[in-house]
Amino acid sequence: MNNIAAAILSYNHPDHTANCLQSALNFFETKDIFLIHNGSLSQHIQTLKNQFPDIHHIELPTNKGFTGGANALLKFAFKSHPTVLFLTNDTELTAVDFSFKNNLKDPALFFSSIKLMKRNSNEVDSVMGGLDASYGQLSHQKSNTVQNNKLIPYIPGTAFWISKKYFELLDGFDESFHTYWEDVDFSLRAQKLGLELNRDANTIAKHKIGKTCHKDRFYTYHLYQRNRGRFMRKHQMTSFKFYTHYIYDLLKHSKKDYAKAYSIFKDHKVQNG
Repeated sequence: MNNIAAAILSYNHPDHTANCLQSALNFFETKDIFLIHNGSLSQHIQTLKNQFPDIHHIELPTNKGFTGGANALLKFAFKSHPTVLFLTNDTELTAVDFSFKNNLKDPALFFSSIKLMKRNSNEVDSVMGGLDASYGQLSHQKSNTVQNNKLIPYIPGTAFWISKKYFELLDGFDESFHTYWEDVDFSLRAQKLGLELNRDANTIAKHKIGKTCHKDRFYTYHLYQRNRGRFMRKHQMTSFKFYTHYIYDLLKHSKKDYAKAYSIFKDHKVQNG
């Protein structure tokens, strides 16, 4: 519709992906839907190809994390569509506002959050994210009213609108993060360039929070905490206050594996792009 694509990032969990695709088909034609299989098992890929033969299927042989998968997916979709609604496969669309960009300063240059609802409830998960730069802590903003002016806003990577022009100005997501904190980094880099972060509260998706990697400590502990430190160093936000809380959280969530905590602390110092 109006040369707008839906682009879905998938890593296994074909049942969640199928539900996401089915919800997208309520608003988009098959020719405008792109699905990337980010290192998924071959049987899961084939299952989805059988169920949805007419959409665009893109296959990556290995899992490149959120950053590599999202970059590859968006670059592919942008070949034919200048506007993309990006979704992770643990979401389901319930409403899409195709006209939201018409009220923007530059309809060809935008990056916008959508409203995310918690699954099986009427509770809002987020309309925007916020970074507390003193502690390197993230929170979800649940209304359009700014709740804390001290927080640096960011657009959660779960689902968002983005234009080709905006994506190319930022050169995509920083793939050294792999997964977690890449959305905060992308949003902050955009703001440093003077670009706006937009909000679209009329496009809505249900979010099955943490269905893809929430139980995998490589993601939720190793990558999350490593990238928390990497982000703070990359943007020169580290301080004694930050490191006090960062080291405390590394130890607190290490499950007494202090060697692991130390390895993450060392790893966060690796210079990234």
